[in-house]
Amino acid sequence: MTLPGPVTVEYLRAWGRHTHRSPLYAHLVELTASTPELLSVIQRIHNRPPPNVYLAAIHYLLMENPSDPLAAFYGSIVEDPRPPEGVDEAFISFVLANQDRIVDIANSRFTQTNECRRCVALLPGVMSSPFERFHLVEIGASAGLNLALDHYRYDFDGTMWGPDSPVTLVAAVPGDRPRLRGIEVARRIGIDINVIDRKVPDDLRWLDALIWPEHEERRKRLRQALRLTAGVDRQMIEGSVLDMLAGALGGLPTGEPVVVMNSFVLNQLDASQRAEVAGIVEEARRDRPVYRVSLEFIDKDDDWARLEVGDQMTLEELGRAHPHGEWVDLSYDG
Repeated sequence: MTLPGPVTVEYLRAWGRHTHRSPLYAHLVELTASTPELLSVIQRIHNRPPPNVYLAAIHYLLMENPSDPLAAFYGSIVEDPRPPEGVDEAFISFVLANQDRIVDIANSRFTQTNECRRCVALLPGVMSSPFERFHLVEIGASAGLNLALDHYRYDFDGTMWGPDSPVTLVAAVPGDRPRLRGIEVARRIGIDINVIDRKVPDDLRWLDALIWPEHEERRKRLRQALRLTAGVDRQMIEGSVLDMLAGALGGLPTGEPVVVMNSFVLNQLDASQRAEVAGIVEEARRDRPVYRVSLEFIDKDDDWARLEVGDQMTLEELGRAHPHGEWVDLSYDG
């Protein structure tokens, strides 16, 4: 969903349709939409998507202040959370008392959960390229977990791939089985406007806060993946993709193939900026083969992301995937 201006009640309720996996957030989104004082707070947030960073900023502050009455409703903080139906008074009180901090955090941080199970879609996308050995560049890399996609173990409905790893990514496969093969990643480069520093507790707390309170499996997987990938060599570049991508691609050896991938980051850019990214990649093809792998959820109401790949300006759809990698549905031509 593109947001051309301030958050509206209609936008919030449309976004809220995707919170059915979090009863607490479903309730809080409707509460915010129906409470003018809360709506005025979220309308001060300009980072996209505003509901993500608004709810994450509140979660982030509660992790800092677990004794606040509102924390009793968050399963990520207490063992036996109270039901969402009783949260209204505590939530309104907390948000209004902390509104300036919430807005400051939401406008200085970004949506960057680094859900490594999205690699169940990214990996088949990467393997659809013609390259056996390539450099891997990720747009919106956060802490760089997806850059280590070849270090995880995969279970595609019983079809296994990958090394013996403490992190196994399991996905249902309702369509074609992924075409799996060996790959060799040379250099790994991640670009993010706010690179997550694993040595900074506040950065890691932000990643944790972006995970919805009820999603303990995702939280556990994040921590496992952070430990696993700590020793994986990669270069992290902080800055806007519009400013940094051309230099990152241009700094790689001329003529050597590159895969540029992204997931759930282009929705934070407008249409002209997304076109600019495509143009930067197209320009880089003058000096080297470049293949794109894009897993995005843009301007639609469905509960799935589109996996698109290709070595041309216009990408082709390879399949669809659950936003958190619960399933991947591939469709190969021929």
